[in-house]
Amino acid sequence: MSGDWLSRLPETAHGIKVQRPARPDVALPDGYDEAVPLVDPYEAYAFQSFRRRNADGTITYCLPTDERHDNSSGVIHGGLLMTFADSVLGYAAWGACPPNSWCVTVSQSSTFLRAGRPGDLIEVTPVVTRATRTMVFTRGDFLVRGEAIFQAASVWKITGQ
Repeated sequence: MSGDWLSRLPETAHGIKVQRPARPDVALPDGYDEAVPLVDPYEAYAFQSFRRRNADGTITYCLPTDERHDNSSGVIHGGLLMTFADSVLGYAAWGACPPNSWCVTVSQSSTFLRAGRPGDLIEVTPVVTRATRTMVFTRGDFLVRGEAIFQAASVWKITGQ
């Protein structure tokens, strides 16, 4: 039940080929407008995320979780949360880059606050806390039903195409 989101994925994002998701049957969550065009093959294999533009101009991303995201102890795998963070904080960083440039992860710090469970919808509105000529700094609080379960902050190096 992918709805229409799969057919609306672009062929490229930031000049990089968009990957087709391993699981196209993930439903577009209520309140979200579009699928995130994932360019990393690992991300497309591990999850499909979605986003919406908010009235204040920010973008909120979400990750619907399912049984493949379980760490065998009944909770969401920490590596999934860190990968999702790298993906969405990266989109925020790329948005702060000058035209005709892109950026790469320099570092990411993560704090696990409580367990998420398969079936949870994880939401985050990334924030660019600082952008210089060569670096972008981002952070995000990852929420389930309004409660923070995870926090991440990252630093990105701006490079040329």
